[in-house]
Amino acid sequence: MTGRFPAFDHLNGPDPGRGDMKPGIHPDYHTTTVTCGCGNTFTTRSTAPNGQLTVETCSACHPFYTGKQRILDTGGRVARFEKRFGKRGAPAAK
Repeated sequence: MTGRFPAFDHLNGPDPGRGDMKPGIHPDYHTTTVTCGCGNTFTTRSTAPNGQLTVETCSACHPFYTGKQRILDTGGRVARFEKRFGKRGAPAAK
């Protein structure tokens, strides 16, 4: 026991029973340029083969991040459905 919490001793250093990662089975992980449809570009790391990714939306143009999201009014749809088909009554007791 090396610390106050023996359950976490495995986090204190390398486990001698486990070796390094197996060589040759992991894809190349390199710097990648991401280009958005709005023209925004940024750099990240990825396994993309050519180092280029093209996306439709990013945090610069997505409505959730820009604060321009629409709140859908589903109450009007329910009222229209009830107007067309009528309200259902409560289910009959068995």
